[in-house]
Amino acid sequence: MRASRMVHEITPLEKSDMRYRRLFETARDGILILSCPEGRISDANPFLTEMLGYTLDELIGKRLWEIGAVTEQKAAPEAFPELITKGYIRCDDLPLRRKDGTIIHVEMVSTIYNVGSERVVQCNLRDIAERKLAEKQLQEYQNSFAISMHEMVNTLSTLVDQRDPYTAGHQARVSDLSVQIATQLGLPAHTIEGIRMGAMVHDIGKVAIPAEILTKPTKLNSFETEMLKNHVQAGYDILKHIHFPWPVAQIVLQHHERLDGSGYPNGLKGDSICEEARIIAIADCVEAMAGDRPYRTAPGMDAALEMLEADRGILFDFAAAQACLKLFREEHYAFNYQHS
Repeated sequence: MRASRMVHEITPLEKSDMRYRRLFETARDGILILSCPEGRISDANPFLTEMLGYTLDELIGKRLWEIGAVTEQKAAPEAFPELITKGYIRCDDLPLRRKDGTIIHVEMVSTIYNVGSERVVQCNLRDIAERKLAEKQLQEYQNSFAISMHEMVNTLSTLVDQRDPYTAGHQARVSDLSVQIATQLGLPAHTIEGIRMGAMVHDIGKVAIPAEILTKPTKLNSFETEMLKNHVQAGYDILKHIHFPWPVAQIVLQHHERLDGSGYPNGLKGDSICEEARIIAIADCVEAMAGDRPYRTAPGMDAALEMLEADRGILFDFAAAQACLKLFREEHYAFNYQHS
């Protein structure tokens, strides 16, 4: 009976401390305990010492930037007052230098809390090497995908040039002008890239049109004209199953639509025509009027710009038409016929 009375009963507070200590010691993230406001290391768990390659004795009493762990030597001490003020700070990618000189990248969350009457800082550090590697691999994949997509679009564009050599380079010139118009309008980079891609293949459907119609040296009759108009639907059918990050198939389908509904194939009006197609429509018409065709000589650039000025807001998007007129009349834009 007497011996049993001498056994110390563990208080709830002691049980809580023991549980915390077990979690601290076995955590698979690095944990640092710093004094506040001095910022000196008072404790570190085994995962942290293994992460940095220092012993606990080498860390105790030091600041991280004093042992060279933080590569941003100036930024680290400047960030500490912000932590003291806010009580919380997060860094998604903090480069740390291990004792052996190698650099690792960690995510760090620092929080201030009270232990009795004492304020301490707890820093949780997680190695993000695997995440960084995954991000790098994803970026490499995206770059490769972008290159492949450009190569595919250029190949499709070349098919049209080979099918209709009289207008070789037309799609590339329309693409360049469309991009310049979109840039003038201040459109987002992603949208501009979609316009570039759509314009590069806007006539892809011509591969389905008989070559004798494409190269006919005299004016097309009504039946032949209707066959030629079908190139927009044919282009849509070719592209609709390709998962572009832009509505390329719709752009191709709509680039001959006009604001007043007089265009084809569906007689769309106003904003029912996508913005990309409204821009390409302008570049397509201007380039077509600037160059000869098998059945007619070119009306010329002056005639093209006069047509655009007269039909802006009627057939063509007003803002895009204004941007195009400014490019030619004020900024001296010119087509690059080396494309052909």
